[in-house]
Amino acid sequence: MATPLIILGCGFIGGRLAREELAAGRDVRVCSRTPKHLEPLKALGAEVRPFDATKVRSAGPALEGTRSATIVYSVPPLPDVPAGMALARATEAALNVGARSFIYLSSAGLYGDKPDDMDIDEETSTAHDDPAMSPYLTDESAVQTASLSGLRTCTLRLAAVYGPGRGVRKRILNNDYTLLDGGKHSISRIHVDDVVAAIFAAEARAQQGSLYLLADDRPTSQLEYAKWLSDRLGVPLPASVASYARSSRVPVKAFSKVT
Repeated sequence: MATPLIILGCGFIGGRLAREELAAGRDVRVCSRTPKHLEPLKALGAEVRPFDATKVRSAGPALEGTRSATIVYSVPPLPDVPAGMALARATEAALNVGARSFIYLSSAGLYGDKPDDMDIDEETSTAHDDPAMSPYLTDESAVQTASLSGLRTCTLRLAAVYGPGRGVRKRILNNDYTLLDGGKHSISRIHVDDVVAAIFAAEARAQQGSLYLLADDRPTSQLEYAKWLSDRLGVPLPASVASYARSSRVPVKAFSKVT
């Protein structure tokens, strides 16, 4: 019998993951702060439960009734909860129900938001000068602590995720995309289906406490990517801004070559 799958924070990635596993006949439980948004997955056979990471007693009920499940945690740090607390609650609940594995979806934004075009991998030092990303480091520490307590954990740091209905195309069409320094810097992304494949691989083979950085096979320059899309959409190339301009901050780090 296949291991049950529980997705805490079922959004873009979680929905894609749930659909693939439901189609394969796997038992899937999807949990969200707004369960009504998960009705399409319920119609496909998923069990839907509420999960609000801001609440002290939310993780336990979301996981109760399962044994040896794989838990995928896909909730970004929350501004109204101290960093690391929501992850600590979730991993404690996972330990209490005897979860088989706990996979945390973190961010490659931990390497900083300044362009440097250096190659990065799992051994690259994270940046500590970006307050917006600091909670991710604390969340990762909570996962590492749970690993030391015996929970089989794996952290996946994701480059910017794109896929159907999500990506740069809409932003270019809406004139809401800007090139940085003329687009000369390298940029890495990852398709949502590749994220799903990586989650399956982590579930099957990742060692306890492991960490992986995920991105597409080949980084491109931002200009190359934007020009490819603009040519096919029949729209002008986006405007450019200098990297030192106040408006140049990139919310999700990708201006490095992920190797």
